[in-house]
Amino acid sequence: MDIKWQNCFGGSEKDQVYDIISVPGGYLIVGYTRSNNGDISFNHGGSDGWVIKIDTIGNLIWEKTYGGTEGDNFFRIFPDNAGNYFILGASNSSDGDVSFDPYIDSWDYWVLKIDIDGNIIWDKIIGGSNGENLSNASPTLDGGIVAVGWTYSTDGDVSVTYGGADTWAVKISSEGELEWDYSIGTDWIDKGQAILATSDGGYLIASNSIIPADAIGNIKCKPHSTGFVEGVVFKLDSILNIEWQRCYGGNNHDGIFGIIEVEDGYVFTGSTSSNDGDVTGWHGESDSWVFKTDFDGNIIWQNCLGGSKSEGANIVLKCSNDDLVIIGSTHSNDGDVSGNHSLFERDDDIWLVKLNSEGELLSQQCFGGAGNELNYFGAIKKGDNNFVIAAFTDYGPSFDVACSPDMNNPLDYDWWVFEIKDCAQYMPTTPQPATGPDTLCHTVDSTSVYQIAGDSTAWGYNWQMEPAEAGTITADSLQAMVKWNSSYQGPAHISAAAWNDCGESAWSTAKTTMVYSCVGMPEQKDTGLAVAVYPNPATEWTQFTWQLPTDDVKASLEIYDGMGRLLQSIQLQGNQGAHLLDTRKLPAGIYSCVLKTAGMQKTVKLVIH
Repeated sequence: MDIKWQNCFGGSEKDQVYDIISVPGGYLIVGYTRSNNGDISFNHGGSDGWVIKIDTIGNLIWEKTYGGTEGDNFFRIFPDNAGNYFILGASNSSDGDVSFDPYIDSWDYWVLKIDIDGNIIWDKIIGGSNGENLSNASPTLDGGIVAVGWTYSTDGDVSVTYGGADTWAVKISSEGELEWDYSIGTDWIDKGQAILATSDGGYLIASNSIIPADAIGNIKCKPHSTGFVEGVVFKLDSILNIEWQRCYGGNNHDGIFGIIEVEDGYVFTGSTSSNDGDVTGWHGESDSWVFKTDFDGNIIWQNCLGGSKSEGANIVLKCSNDDLVIIGSTHSNDGDVSGNHSLFERDDDIWLVKLNSEGELLSQQCFGGAGNELNYFGAIKKGDNNFVIAAFTDYGPSFDVACSPDMNNPLDYDWWVFEIKDCAQYMPTTPQPATGPDTLCHTVDSTSVYQIAGDSTAWGYNWQMEPAEAGTITADSLQAMVKWNSSYQGPAHISAAAWNDCGESAWSTAKTTMVYSCVGMPEQKDTGLAVAVYPNPATEWTQFTWQLPTDDVKASLEIYDGMGRLLQSIQLQGNQGAHLLDTRKLPAGIYSCVLKTAGMQKTVKLVIH
């Protein structure tokens, strides 16, 4: 795949991006910033949640910071069902844009709703007095949102605690009301990393947990190890009853960071350092781990993706043919990985992997520069081979990174947003031949219009006419106009080609128009005669009607072709009447029909298709 456009955004301090969504006219991107210069117009203090809107080719439209005098971060953004947007993050502030914080001096979930211009509609602090960290979210069928992370609190909005850090999920209505909360955990460490509102009205919650042998809490599945992180998934129904729970992993650290629902189950992605239990095919250190289950949580297939260093992935996307795209990061340049740009082995490249529906590796590609590039949830699938990715970078320009973060500060991450496309799949389709006149007399028609049908693969169209001396062609996308050169006679060939960001199609089959001067036509005079023809253009027949100033039995109607040759002469009777003409034996073209009487004549043009 090729990068079609890219841009960097940020200031002189650390700016980190997390998520991107498509909106009318472009994209909204969220993360946080510590800067107060560059693209950042204002900083409330510490880190601020930062939202930017860009157009479809990466130009900055507007940006806004959100927060108070302490720390504030944004992690996810989703549309609601009314043209507004949920933003989910965490806040340690109790002022500024935080309208009310009942848990001062602690990090809490911070949920906002904004309009398309970035104005806050409402905001909500959710948590307790000992601190929470939000990590992921999912829109719900009723227009609300569910979010997950972890809590250390035993009060406030936290209904149930098991000890240590507990995975904590909440449901927020479209108006910002807390509808329920749900805890998963033991008396050790449990951190929620993924959540999905499922099509049956229930919920999947993934907790990365350390489960001791004598664990106290609601995790009842049998872990593959003690003392190491295990991926734990709870399936809840719509009223929070547990339908099933499963432990996934091996004898080392394993985690789940992303979930999607597919036609016959769920696909999970994360990381693994195991090579036993549920895991096979481990390459070294940590691999990106992808596995598919049925709707009851039974593993159908799994795959470890990576090399001898570390990989991980949060994003899994489904293609129209049931292929899967996994977007994460890699330190490696061996095993499944090739093309890593990083100069240092502990720096990341963005890593895009495509699997078939059975989890088998189809293709892979690295994107990045000489330094560190990483993404979390920032990816949009525009097509099966077309994506917009929001990541961050600390080194550019180099390799794929054409924009330039602050090279004077190695901790200065800037947002790096780019579109990639497999142009072998997205070349524009060659247009069908244009429609326009088959023949014409440029003494009558000084200009002609040609048209083509549009196609979704094209961004625009180019037109050409051969020979050039036939006239001048000007085009407006699907339509072109030819101004004919009065000295030209002969064929003119008009064709069009489609173009987009991947290139230009072949030229269409030419539409040929025969151009005649028609110099042999009798001259038109103001004689007082009247003649009309209908239908015009004609296909099988047409009817002439006429009227003469006097009763002249010697009147005639003469029909000439485009070269001025007389084809028919029809004698008329009376000073008015009608005549039906069979046009099926006449070739398509333009004809001159002349009503003649003693000393007078009147000409009308007839077009036959």
